[in-house]
Amino acid sequence: MIRTGVALVALAVAMAGAAEAQVACESLKGFSAPDVKVTAATVATTPVPLCKLDGVIGKEINFSIWLPDAWNGKFVMGGQGGYAGRVDNQAMGMNALQQGYATAGTDTGHVAKDGTTDGSWAMGDLERIVNFAHAAIHRVTATSKAVVQSRYGRAPERSYFAGCSNGGREALMAAQRYPDDFDGIIAGAPALDFQGIIATDAFVTQKMYPDPKNLDAPVLDKAARDLVSKAVLEKCDSLDGLKDNVMGDPRACKFDVKTIQCKGGAKADCLTAPQVAAVQAIAQGPMVNGKPFHVGFPYGGEFSDAGWGLWLAGKKDGVAVGKPSLAHGFSTDFMRYFVKQDPAWNHSMLNLATLPGEMKALHATISPNNPDLSDFRKRGGKLLMYHGWSDSALSPFMSINYLDKVYAHDAGAKGDVRLFMMPGMMHCSGGPGADRVDYIGALDKWVSSKAAPDELTASFSAGGGSRRLCAYPKQAVYKGTGDGRSPDQFECK
Repeated sequence: MIRTGVALVALAVAMAGAAEAQVACESLKGFSAPDVKVTAATVATTPVPLCKLDGVIGKEINFSIWLPDAWNGKFVMGGQGGYAGRVDNQAMGMNALQQGYATAGTDTGHVAKDGTTDGSWAMGDLERIVNFAHAAIHRVTATSKAVVQSRYGRAPERSYFAGCSNGGREALMAAQRYPDDFDGIIAGAPALDFQGIIATDAFVTQKMYPDPKNLDAPVLDKAARDLVSKAVLEKCDSLDGLKDNVMGDPRACKFDVKTIQCKGGAKADCLTAPQVAAVQAIAQGPMVNGKPFHVGFPYGGEFSDAGWGLWLAGKKDGVAVGKPSLAHGFSTDFMRYFVKQDPAWNHSMLNLATLPGEMKALHATISPNNPDLSDFRKRGGKLLMYHGWSDSALSPFMSINYLDKVYAHDAGAKGDVRLFMMPGMMHCSGGPGADRVDYIGALDKWVSSKAAPDELTASFSAGGGSRRLCAYPKQAVYKGTGDGRSPDQFECK
């Protein structure tokens, strides 16, 4: 959250010494490090007065580093969404600069052609895949810390990472592969199981677009999604004691989509058999020989064009040329360019029985699913995870299952690893639930005090108010009075 008033004045006073010690932005053009080339050093005033340093590491890992004049003595590396492909910094959206952090972002070593689902850059290039998987973040982090030292005359006293989605995957990768890089890590909705994610996206796409040559409209259109949403809310919205279009814990919702299947021919107030199958594919996840291959999605995101519409079902105008949904885009490009090395592959060719063998090396390279965080924790590292219960991009069950494995591996991890499930929040943000949290502030307080957070406060994007968030496995339970927009109306149980 942006600091204002007295807090901002105090921040400026505390940082005055650091500001006086800074070297001029122009002089940073002369920064030199092995395999690093600086391309620009630019003074800027938005969102705060700063120096922006651009450069490239090695052949093609592009990066930018933002160095605020009023530095707080700390550094935060930002993550990238999707398949990256442009210099991005998710920590900027968490107001890192406004809080005084030096911060950096990267394209992870490639340029995307058509947005975040483009995977063509990976075709036959293992170096790019490894850079995307984990190496680029590590190299840019090391370079950024050296640049911070050059500008301010001292190393950052603490270093953090902040990312969501693929950025959340990068966060867990840093904790597992490079435990010395960061003192604290924020991992939102992490894409931690690529094999399962790709299988689910392609499996759902099969149900939405049975003919891979016809991507004009999904089996489950907006009217059908609205029917599902209405039926789900009628059955489950009040289970948490509060009727507000937000399910406190969707696991309690035992909705069976077959209850709204048409008995005869297609009608406006029921679903056809193919539409029911499409919903089941989302809720159950991919199956092999009657057994789950990967987790499904909880209900809660079906109502929104930014939920099931964008990610799973698809929209009339699509998300890119030939890509009607993000599930189609991500899975098709991954299979074509990472796995099969065949641009002609389409989702009708998915074979879940052979996928684990085909993806074995890639899965080990890209998926940060190791529950052993002992090296990161031994040096005092703290991991703050969060996931929206209405996420239609990456199933919240992935984060829960991972955390369960972390705690099962070492019960002591409960003091260093916390997960906050967010009712009604979609992918990383948005949705009818409270979705705004000062994650960086919470992490910094945790690292500074050593006291693990049991609760956080999340505010609503619209309409005012906030709600209490509880560290998993506890959840915020409504006390029975109020409109659900005040933390004191809930308790963690």
